[in-house]
Amino acid sequence: MQSFLKFLLLPFLLFFLPVEEEVEIKCLVEIIDYRGEGAYFVISVLDKEEKYIKTVYVLGDDKSWFSEMKSFWIHLRENNLFSDEDFYPLIDGISGPTISGGERRVFQIKVPKNLFNNGYHLRFESAVEDKAYHLNDINISLNTESLKQTHMGHGFIKKIQFIATE
Repeated sequence: MQSFLKFLLLPFLLFFLPVEEEVEIKCLVEIIDYRGEGAYFVISVLDKEEKYIKTVYVLGDDKSWFSEMKSFWIHLRENNLFSDEDFYPLIDGISGPTISGGERRVFQIKVPKNLFNNGYHLRFESAVEDKAYHLNDINISLNTESLKQTHMGHGFIKKIQFIATE
């Protein structure tokens, strides 16, 4: 009888539990023109003290190159965010292949709504094999005004534009 009551109670509780609201944001990224391998980049939400809160997007799906994005890699290692001994990261947002020099790509990210307009920011780290790593290729405040602007990169990202979908 007790398990039957739990069975009935579970859907009721799930219906009334608060669900984390997310804001969906379309992002257009343009990479500088260069020769060589495709660029990897990661978009993370950080707090005022530069502590990683959430990884919202990773461009590049070959985990063997994640260590090229040094700050991101340290975050993964320090927090044991791996699903196996081969260091496959436990993160959301791994999107697929890298993006090459001179290319553009549109993608969508989801950011928890409670992080907007509360002092958090988005950090874009970028790296290209045998070239360079840029910790703060783009670093912007996570607020409504910042998402209305075009942001110029300082590394492999030429520029980023956002379009809120809600």
